[in-house]
Amino acid sequence: MCTYYCSRVIQVLTREELEYFITGSKILGCGGGGSETDAREKIESIYGSGDGFEVAPLEDIPDNQLVFIVGLVGGGVSEEMRQSVAGLKRIKQDPLILAAKRLISAIDMEPYGLIASEIGPANGVAPMYAAAKLGLVTIDGDCCGRAKPEIESSTTNLVGLSITPMSIVSPFGDVVMLEEVVDDSRAERIARQVAVASGGLVGMARCPASGSDWKRAAIPGSVSRSVNLGRAVHDARESKGDPVDAVIDCEKGYRLFTGEVQECKRDDAGGFVTGDVFIEGVSPTRDAQKSEIRIWYKNEYLCSWLDGVPFVTSPDLICVVDAETAEGLTPWEDQLTRGSRVEVIGIANDVRWRNDRGLSLFGPRHFGWDIEYIPVERSAKG
Repeated sequence: MCTYYCSRVIQVLTREELEYFITGSKILGCGGGGSETDAREKIESIYGSGDGFEVAPLEDIPDNQLVFIVGLVGGGVSEEMRQSVAGLKRIKQDPLILAAKRLISAIDMEPYGLIASEIGPANGVAPMYAAAKLGLVTIDGDCCGRAKPEIESSTTNLVGLSITPMSIVSPFGDVVMLEEVVDDSRAERIARQVAVASGGLVGMARCPASGSDWKRAAIPGSVSRSVNLGRAVHDARESKGDPVDAVIDCEKGYRLFTGEVQECKRDDAGGFVTGDVFIEGVSPTRDAQKSEIRIWYKNEYLCSWLDGVPFVTSPDLICVVDAETAEGLTPWEDQLTRGSRVEVIGIANDVRWRNDRGLSLFGPRHFGWDIEYIPVERSAKG
């Protein structure tokens, strides 16, 4: 059984719970959300220094206290751009920490805690890591309900919280302070260009707001959700059960497709990793007849077609997992090779994304596809 934490006290995560978090966030990250390797390095850094990861419920933030987002922004860049920064000396301090410190200095107010922009390994651990380094807490919540490629696709944008002031720090020590911006879309373009010019990745701190604002802006429980999902998967593996069933049961998800990867196309450019995954197999919506699913990704899995017909799309979750272990798989690495046995799982996202404003920020048309959004629970029924 998968249950969320109900204690309204600050919790210190154990190593075992962080292992569960990695497993769960890789699934809920929909192929993105940052590198597992980066997340593990940050976890070991904190434990190596004797610190810990403290997590507080969203509802416990004092209304007059400050919280802001800390995370990584970036993606694929050309080889020419990577080579252009190859000779630059990297700074010793983590850009995430510098970005957080610069934002604290700009607002001249000590924050209560930090929160994640999305669910995913690196961007889930990022605020935990920065909070541990700065003596703060991590808020059990996020601003998407999954991972997303663009910072404008945020629940903070949905409710109108200001994304600025915003600090951006490159691995080479470049610092950009954005005091004002036209809108979140413009902020995304500016941050993405800095990331591209920095070889693909930058640390960022943004959207400082009060506890009362965050209670209406954030999606609660994403840290505990990831931990509990990871625990359910690990328990299923150890008991010789079906880890994929564990994911579906825990998340009230839908088994969309079972099959073998035929091809994974990839293009790195503009600060994003984009492409398509083609899988042949069977779908419950096709009475187990041989079918093909195509999944398009832009850093994360966002749109799918079943036998050429539009299927499940963002803002709902499209999760590609290993058929045997339910390990979350990403197109960023060589995990989707020809012949790989996978399962595609659909999970409903937070209902607030399903209005006109939410779909304009995170629906299929936002990404240039002339597709009508159909909730995953309807698509999964065929």
